[in-house]
Amino acid sequence: MIFEAPMLLRCDGKPFATIVRYGYETPWATAQLRADDPAELDRANRAAALNRWSCEQAEKLTDDDYDAQYERERVRLGLSDADVRHYESAAWTIVTADGTERQAYSLDFADGHIQWRW
Repeated sequence: MIFEAPMLLRCDGKPFATIVRYGYETPWATAQLRADDPAELDRANRAAALNRWSCEQAEKLTDDDYDAQYERERVRLGLSDADVRHYESAAWTIVTADGTERQAYSLDFADGHIQWRW
């Protein structure tokens, strides 16, 4: 396998973005993306932001407070329940420079970049 840019990022088997810069520091890989559909990348960025918010707040808030604030944050970010479910359940894979397709685990988006584990 050849781990160097460009590589392709796929979501549920469909093209999503091209990885134009790639780096790796055990155990995390990081990359800059060029989106096939900028609106889809924006939605993934917002869904990832909601996921980070959820992880930060889950232990700080009571269940009722968490649920109410989660809904407010989801709406503030302009995400539907379907958007959130899709981000959480999508199969993300990366096609390396030699054509090998590998699963990307713990994928996180932020401002046109991703971080994941091989």
